[in-house]
Order: sequence, then C-alpha cells, then structure tokens
Amino acid sequence: MATLSRLFIHPVKSMRGIGLTHALADISGLAFDRIFMVTEPDGTFITARQFPQMVRFTPSPLHDGLHLTAPDGSSALVRFTDFTPQDAPTEVWGNHFTARVAPTAINQWLSGFFSRDVQLRWVGPQLTR
Repeated sequence: MATLSRLFIHPVKSMRGIGLTHALADISGLAFDRIFMVTEPDGTFITARQFPQMVRFTPSPLHDGLHLTAPDGSSALVRFTDFTPQDAPTEVWGNHFTARVAPTAINQWLSGFFSRDVQLRWVGPQLTR
C-alpha cells in the first residue's frame, strides 16, 4: 500500500510550489496544478532550468485568478477574465496546445525579472492539451 506523505501543486510551471493538506482532482489532475506558465512571445514555455529565478516567485491561486509575488516583494494580480479570449498556440516539451495570454501590464512586469520579453499564459477554462 502506498502512503502519501506530502502534496504540492505548482500553479505556475517552474515557480515555487504550494504545500497542501488536501486537493481536488479531476480528469486533468490536481486543481490549479500547472494551469499557468511563462512563455516566450512565440508561445514556447520557459523553465527554471533556463531561468533559476523562477523558483523565487510565489504564486497564490485565487478562485478568480492568480496573485504573483516576485523575489523583490512586488506583486501582481491577474484574473481569469483579464486573459485574452482568443487561444494562442503554445508549446511545452514538444506538446502543442492553446492557451490564453495575460494582459500587457502583467507581461511587462514579469519581463522585467527575466531581462527579455515573456508572457504569462493560462490554459483556459477548457484544457486543449
């Protein structure tokens, strides 16, 4: 018999995980796990392997979006309704799907920590991967 000793979700792929005592699971996995990601403007995801500072961001899932706290203590809030309604081509490890892009202000804020243009993306209300 397997024993589960610790449970974590990572709302934003490659950012700091959140320890849980319980979680909701559905056909796609644990609720709020890796439903956001940081990508290049062309939709290619980036990871903490390339940008180790990613693990110093603290994501906090909200019922209507995401609150991000940066390593310098600044923070940003983005609601699901703020993301573009159009799905944009996105790629993670050769897996192609669509995701919604965060508003320009959020992406500019994030880009300042990466010294390059990046975008926050959300998989959307219906998974396409």
